Amino acid sequence: MTGNCEKAQRVELKLATSLLALALASVAAPALAAEDQPATAAAEEKEDATIVVTGTRRTDRTVAESPVPIDVFSTEDFKAQPSPQLQNIIKTLVPSFNQNRNLLGDASAFVRPPNLRGLPADQILVLVNGKRMHRSALVQVTGDALNVGSQGPDLSQISSPAVSRIEVLRDGAAAQYGSDAIAGVINIGLNRADNGLNLSARYGQTYRGDGEDLQLSANAGFKLGDGGFFNITGEFIDQNVFDRSVPRPEIAPLIAAGITPPRPTGNRLGQPSNRAYRVVWNTAVPVGDGDEVYAFGNYGWQRQSNDFNYRRPIGVTAPDIPLRPGTGTFSKSINSLWYLDRIGTDPVSGRAIFSETGRTFTETSIFPNGFVPVFEASIEDLSIVGGYKGATEGGVKYDFTAAYGRNQIRYFMYDTLNPSLGPASPTDFYLGKVTQQEYNLNADFSYETDIGLYKPLFIAAGLEFRRETFAVGLGDRASWEPGPFGSQLVQRANGTFFNVTKPVGANGFPGFGPDSVAEGGRNNYSAYLDFEAEVVEGLDLGLAARYDYFNDFGSTFNGKFSARWAINDVIALRGAASTGFRAPTPGQQFTQNTQTGFPAGSPVPVATQTARPDSISAQYYGAQPLQPEKSTSFSGGIVLTPGSGFNLTLDAYNIVVRDRIGITSSINTTAADQQALLALGLTTALDLGQVNYFTNGFRTRTQGFDIVLSHRADTGVGRFNSSLAVNYNKTKVTDRRSIALSTIRPTDTRVLSLIDNTRKGNIEDSNPRWRAVLSTNYTSGAFDLTVRANYFGKFTTYFLPVASVPAGVDPVAFRALYPAPNAAAQTGEWGKTFGAEVSLDIEAGFTVAENYRLAVGVENLFNNYPDVETRNAYPSTGGQANGSLYPGSSPLGQAGGFWYVRATAKF
Repeated sequence: MTGNCEKAQRVELKLATSLLALALASVAAPALAAEDQPATAAAEEKEDATIVVTGTRRTDRTVAESPVPIDVFSTEDFKAQPSPQLQNIIKTLVPSFNQNRNLLGDASAFVRPPNLRGLPADQILVLVNGKRMHRSALVQVTGDALNVGSQGPDLSQISSPAVSRIEVLRDGAAAQYGSDAIAGVINIGLNRADNGLNLSARYGQTYRGDGEDLQLSANAGFKLGDGGFFNITGEFIDQNVFDRSVPRPEIAPLIAAGITPPRPTGNRLGQPSNRAYRVVWNTAVPVGDGDEVYAFGNYGWQRQSNDFNYRRPIGVTAPDIPLRPGTGTFSKSINSLWYLDRIGTDPVSGRAIFSETGRTFTETSIFPNGFVPVFEASIEDLSIVGGYKGATEGGVKYDFTAAYGRNQIRYFMYDTLNPSLGPASPTDFYLGKVTQQEYNLNADFSYETDIGLYKPLFIAAGLEFRRETFAVGLGDRASWEPGPFGSQLVQRANGTFFNVTKPVGANGFPGFGPDSVAEGGRNNYSAYLDFEAEVVEGLDLGLAARYDYFNDFGSTFNGKFSARWAINDVIALRGAASTGFRAPTPGQQFTQNTQTGFPAGSPVPVATQTARPDSISAQYYGAQPLQPEKSTSFSGGIVLTPGSGFNLTLDAYNIVVRDRIGITSSINTTAADQQALLALGLTTALDLGQVNYFTNGFRTRTQGFDIVLSHRADTGVGRFNSSLAVNYNKTKVTDRRSIALSTIRPTDTRVLSLIDNTRKGNIEDSNPRWRAVLSTNYTSGAFDLTVRANYFGKFTTYFLPVASVPAGVDPVAFRALYPAPNAAAQTGEWGKTFGAEVSLDIEAGFTVAENYRLAVGVENLFNNYPDVETRNAYPSTGGQANGSLYPGSSPLGQAGGFWYVRATAKF
């Protein structure tokens, strides 16, 4: 398999090289016919004149004139994308934007968190029509290393056919927009067409014949009065599962023992099933002399499902991992015996006494072959924004806005049970819900005045009130209830006693019980002031300041300075310096749940609790109230516009984020911890295997640069639109907090490193440092062709820490296979570097009568897959204990090649 992958990579690299040659050939000046040069110049002028509204409140600034890097994409850029999902479109257009797919990542497989410039989803501010988009209700408890603990917007809720324009500001802008704008800002402009009907249908599947994907959409525009419009988009999505698992190592021994697991490989690993319905609308009506009333919003509903790990009904043995002799034991992962006959009461404790020799009942009577819990989520997303904007007779422009947004996720679990309820346990559960709601009121003003500078001074000011709430709703009682069989005192025939305990709650994901239910929120009051002017010819300066007050942790003040110097018509220098912040979300402050997983490759499920900072368990381990993250950002670059259709930008950046919020590494609970937590009032203490919680735990420094080269050319054989975008990004954890538990309990000598070396290594190295996209779009008459090469650099992931080299294993061979990360060799984390990958996308389309287009395309043409994960791989299967074959953090994904057909019609 490795040889085939290497061969495919060589083919792809050759093709990518050919594509680069094609792009360079297409932009060569000699290829331009003389009669085509005016058209090229006109196109170039039009491109340069694209007005931007993100990162500035001026109304006359173009892309090329921006003092900070900003990308602008239109519907033409969306047309030939392999996926119509908005987040996937941005990923192929912006190299510093990444999004991985989590395989067994609980709800993180449903709401996929992105990152920009190596920073998490909640450090990216998302705007719709220039107004803040509300967050998803999901707090990423099990996301990738960069996103663990983050809570950002769900970009998938905005249908791409409803979008006419995307602006991506790759610079800190908290002084202009407030919390979250540390990594950058994504502004989604909705369609304003006032006529026509556009229909689109797309169907595709992977080369393996799974992952079928059907997407239907319609967009319609209508005139409202004189100059008004109403635009509406509807979308339907039906995605099926693709499965890239190999058999778990226990499957063959189980089959040999007469057990037939519910899934051939144990459990499916890949894309979850997804059925979604979405509506997005946008409207505006002129009022009086130049004023406007506007409104827009969305409604979406979707249902997704995903497998959890397989539960074994019996114990078996299987070949062990490489470099370790002998076989591994896979004990049964369900406690399969309940004692049913009560024979008395313990006079001391008052506990019921059950008979060992009486009637019993086993879980295998319900699931004789074991079971795979199926985790489902229904997501409902709603927003409505309305406003009035205009100008006074004195030239002051104003914009008043009111907005409401809500995201609600309801969780379900099927094919599982609550072991503590015994034979009476249901097998289907409603687990509860999480709800995020936001209310925004904005008043924005701007004014231009001549104070003797080269051009008038532009002044902007505004006020904002924002209320943000988060709530956790109760699940079915059976999903969380500690039943009568959770702890049994059993009497043997000889009169002695023993205890039997069983997990509490729905196996896999206990429902939200009374201890998890919470509701909280906060108010935020803000004021900003912004100055921009061309002080002398060619020199633009900008200064912004913002004050925010939060009723739960106080105030913060942030500023930004930007400058652009046009040395001549070809060369310009630009740069910015800013401070920023991100307030802890109510979701991070109030999230608490317990999940069953298999940490550190454990064959036995372990209950892990993510606890609120003010909870019993978090306080026991030294939790403190959350504080806002703070950042300092510097950027600088050069803009080259030499003409002939060429544009080149190079921008470097340095972002330091202090007091970063994340989830601590899981802390193993000892027997003494469990008893102490039980005495403090935590009723589920005896079930806990690990605890983690939200904290301000570390500081990072992110450095990198972006290069964007673009060219447009009309030649004698057609029109070429080519671009090369490259991002280099490196993040380093520069400080980590630790807590000496002796400050809480003098006899407890443990010291907790809140971000352990494994997590530190994954924050620094699990994303590729190099990312590039080279694309060429060719149009000639009714025919169009898009070819895109995606390059993902190598990356390293770190595995479970081990105390020492295993007994009987050659230390040199062990360290060669599992090198330790960075400067933490003494802890023995298992690190592995995965090679760089190239994926090629192609789409060819043909347009009939100008309004009907049929296209066929392939994503990942050469069916490339990431390198196989060899750490802890079992010789009998080649995969991991859970059946995975590839690293879950690979940006290439695991779907392999995907073909599709697409038809669009305009009326």
